[in-house]
Amino acid sequence: MSGMSGMSGMSGMSGMAALVPESLVLSRAAIVGPYAGATLQTKEPPFDKPGNLALWADGPRITACFTELVEGLLFDTDAGRKQATLAHASLRGGRLQSKRLVTLRAPRKAQFKKQAELVAAYADLRPDRAAEIVAQVGFPVPFWASVIGLHEHRHKKTLQLLDLAYSLAVHVQMRFKQIFATPRPEVFSPQIQPMIPSPGHGSWPSGHATEAFLAATLIEALLDAATPGNGGAAREQLQRLAARIATNRVVAGVHFPVDSAVGRLLGTALTEFLVARATGGETHERGFDGHDYEQANGAALDFSLHQPLDHGHGYSRATRGAAVGSAPLVAWLWSESVKEWA
Repeated sequence: MSGMSGMSGMSGMSGMAALVPESLVLSRAAIVGPYAGATLQTKEPPFDKPGNLALWADGPRITACFTELVEGLLFDTDAGRKQATLAHASLRGGRLQSKRLVTLRAPRKAQFKKQAELVAAYADLRPDRAAEIVAQVGFPVPFWASVIGLHEHRHKKTLQLLDLAYSLAVHVQMRFKQIFATPRPEVFSPQIQPMIPSPGHGSWPSGHATEAFLAATLIEALLDAATPGNGGAAREQLQRLAARIATNRVVAGVHFPVDSAVGRLLGTALTEFLVARATGGETHERGFDGHDYEQANGAALDFSLHQPLDHGHGYSRATRGAAVGSAPLVAWLWSESVKEWA
């Protein structure tokens, strides 16, 4: 009975909404009288100012920030080494300058075959993690909210900043996925049998890992910007959550552990880029050589937070700093988000 009564209520509300336009037409005709001209004093918004973002709805605001954020991002490939680079180009003093952000090289096919053994072993965890895996299919905001006390009514701009970061991650990771065109684990063995549908794009790098570590690093930076030290205090929980989200995709059978490792690097690098664009700071060139992602004896290497972030010969922890230029719209959204945690 309660279900039927609820449906009836929904139907009634829908019927009332359908009457609103007709009712407004009748109401206006009854009260406006002859048109008297433009009698209200209006203030024209300033031309091309970031503060105008406060006037817009959430969707258009994020779209404007995203367009500015990705301006100048360039992809380049080296077919000989089978590697790809993400760089950012900007005009300075009339000269075009390009700064490399990330260089990636995927593992060999033989390495992915060995990684499939790890994926098969992780399947034993599916009964314990099934609920998490399903809940994390989309961008899992509730999981981040539970760590830092993120609430929609108090942190609207923060949620929009995370939305912007998510859009950046998708924009970049999908291009890399297309370049490397890595098959999913199920292609290597009929015994993998993923517990959820495999996404219709490449496996390397992991999108979920990229997004998770981007969110973890961005939240840490945001908290520190509002109250120095708070980000560091939350870092361990944020990083553990990101690693668990990434590993859950391996448990589900749709990713390799090495996908998580490169996603960790890519997500961190994209956060550094976003924050640098928001604050006028520096970003760093990072790299991951998948050919070196294996144990000394050639066995498959599992993913761990204890591993170096940058991985492979010639790549050390970020050493080459470079300014990428501020983005006023992104800076506005960043500043408004910081205020929510101050």
